[in-house]
This record gives sequence, C-alpha cells and structure tokens, in this order.
Amino acid sequence: MDERDMIIYRLLRKNGRMKVSGIARELGISHASARERLGKLEERGDVKIQALLNIRKRNFVSAVVNLRVRSMDEAEKLADVFAKCPRTVFVATTTGKYNLNLALIAEDYSALEATIENTIRPMESVREMDVSLGSAPAYPEFVDFKLDPVREVAPCGKVCTDCYLYGKKCSGCPATVHFKGLKGEAEH
Repeated sequence: MDERDMIIYRLLRKNGRMKVSGIARELGISHASARERLGKLEERGDVKIQALLNIRKRNFVSAVVNLRVRSMDEAEKLADVFAKCPRTVFVATTTGKYNLNLALIAEDYSALEATIENTIRPMESVREMDVSLGSAPAYPEFVDFKLDPVREVAPCGKVCTDCYLYGKKCSGCPATVHFKGLKGEAEH
C-alpha cells in the first residue's frame, strides 16, 4: 500500500460510506483513478468495507478464553473452527502454557456460558481452559458480529435444538435458523 492507499484507508475508516467522489477530492485525483485504487485495494484484500455492530450500545458481554489443546496441529484446526463462530472476535494460536487464545462476545452471560460449557469444554482436544468474563469491551466498540441465521447446524457442528440450554438460557447460534434474535432494546 502506498501513501495514497493509506489515505483512502484512513478516510474509509472514519466514514465507510464515503463516496468515491469524496475520496477523489481528498486525494486530488480523478473519480476514475480513485475508483480504480479503491477497487484494487478491495481486490487484493487490503481493505474490506462492511457494516459493524455496536456491541457496547447493545450491552454485549465478553470473555477471554485461553485453551491448552493436545498439539499445535490441533490448535491450528480449532482456530479455523472458532474463526467461523459468530461469537468469536479474535482467535490466535499462541505459545506458552496455552496454545490457543479466543476473545468472545455475546448478547448476555447465558449465551457465553452456553458457548463455553457446551461447545468449547466438551471438545476432545481441550486439555485445560482458563476463562475471564467481562463487560462489553471498551475497544473495539463496533465488531463484525457474524449474524447470518441461514443454516441448521452451527459452524462448530452443534445443533441448537439438541442443547438443553436452548430457549432457557441461550437464544441459539447467530449463524443458525434457530437464533431467536438480539434480546431487548439497546440503551440510548
């Protein structure tokens, strides 16, 4: 990315809906050149323009989960599984006592509990787990909450209707047709 690309990124970071004509004006280039630069940035995967959910306004809660799994090979495989989970904000393989680190968000503590206790803890390769629960993150305020209720089976392989917490403590996986939606109204 050159300096102009970085300026485009900074402009879009402030206002993801900025028109190409505004970008061209800021850079002092033609509309066609700005559109071409933006197209190349997206094509290369350098930037992605998308809607993000304000999780602080919706009063989401968070958890940091450190896992020790059997091997780094297993950690890499689980990282791929958790990357598809709608409640995962961050996943990384790590070194030290734990070899997989997750940051999760959810609508409430019951949904986090269901994710941790019914999805993560029973995984055969998980040897040890350390969990820290928290309020809505101070940063980031907006996240890609993967709300796409189109499948019967969650990305982790679970079926919400088979879970004893579904409907009692958990509103289901946001990636499934069983998701009952975001509870309550956001505070104003």
